[in-house]
Amino acid sequence: MSQRRPRPSGEEQAGEGHGAVPDDVAAAVERVLSATALLWNRADQGLEPAISPIQLRAVEVIARFGRLNLGGLAEELGAIPSSTSRLCDRLEAAGLIVREAARVDRREIVLRLTDQGERLHAELVRRRRAAVRDVLAQMSPASRGRLLDALSEFGQAGERRERGGRGMLGSRTA
Repeated sequence: MSQRRPRPSGEEQAGEGHGAVPDDVAAAVERVLSATALLWNRADQGLEPAISPIQLRAVEVIARFGRLNLGGLAEELGAIPSSTSRLCDRLEAAGLIVREAARVDRREIVLRLTDQGERLHAELVRRRRAAVRDVLAQMSPASRGRLLDALSEFGQAGERRERGGRGMLGSRTA
């Protein structure tokens, strides 16, 4: 029978957020995030049309919101509006987004994906999920269950951090 390594935070209740995070935990998260970025980068290869990572991120954000204005996109990307506007020029030229008058205030311009943009996003999601499933298939069902619990708690902690105004630093250009 194998021995489990004691967890430094084993007695804490979920969501309490006390105490220092041990270096090995932070390093493990960094390794997973790095591996995920590499996995997603490989899944993103060969998408048509070929667009830059920041353009892909903009497509993801617009897909998540459905419709949003330029300021909202800039905020989500952590970019300044003028850079985001130029980014949208390129996405519009590629046929992935359209700018149109908002339904409530016709003076406001909102962004939405075109049919081609929606197809690109659907293909992106399909490829990324397939890549993640390939990795998860190498894990035991019990490990996948523990991973799901840990990732859910990690996501909730990140959302609380964002709501608290302590957002992550981002690029200011798009």
